[in-house]
Amino acid sequence: MSRRYYTTYEVSNFVGVSLPTVVNWIKANRLKAHRTPGGHRRISRDELTSFIRRYAMPMPPELASDGETAKVLVVHTNTEASKLAALVEEAGFVVATATSALDVGIMAAEWKPDLLLTDLGTSAVDAWTIVASLQASAVGSSVAAVALSGTRDEALQKRAKEAGYLGELLPKKPAVELLKAAVENALRSHRVE
Repeated sequence: MSRRYYTTYEVSNFVGVSLPTVVNWIKANRLKAHRTPGGHRRISRDELTSFIRRYAMPMPPELASDGETAKVLVVHTNTEASKLAALVEEAGFVVATATSALDVGIMAAEWKPDLLLTDLGTSAVDAWTIVASLQASAVGSSVAAVALSGTRDEALQKRAKEAGYLGELLPKKPAVELLKAAVENALRSHRVE
């Protein structure tokens, strides 16, 4: 059974913002909260999930209920796309695939993914600019991104972070647990600019 109320600190961790930001949202009546007899603020799960949807933030896995599982868009151009998509499904996420920058734009507008999972080695998609382009658009501004790579050196990791990818680069064929943790961490840490 999921919890019904959360502290302001827990909410700040869920949506990846500072505690004072959550308090300011409450004071500005953007996020509704009630006070306990001890004077502490509590936010209901329903209010929090409604707030997250209203501001197009990624739904934290801890708050996802049936039908609210995080949506992952896999960007890949070769035969490994279906294997990677199956791995994402096995990790417990809803998945779709895109094979071009045009597909990514269309899927972002229509399907509204929470996270983009891109193989940096794809040939038909410019993996280095696709995240920045997507996050700069109104429809894709709330999309987090994680990258896969066959190579894992510091220079590549730095370039991936500068391009907008979150967390450490994942190996091309990550274990289900590693993939699940990376997606959840990216969703948790990504904030709407």
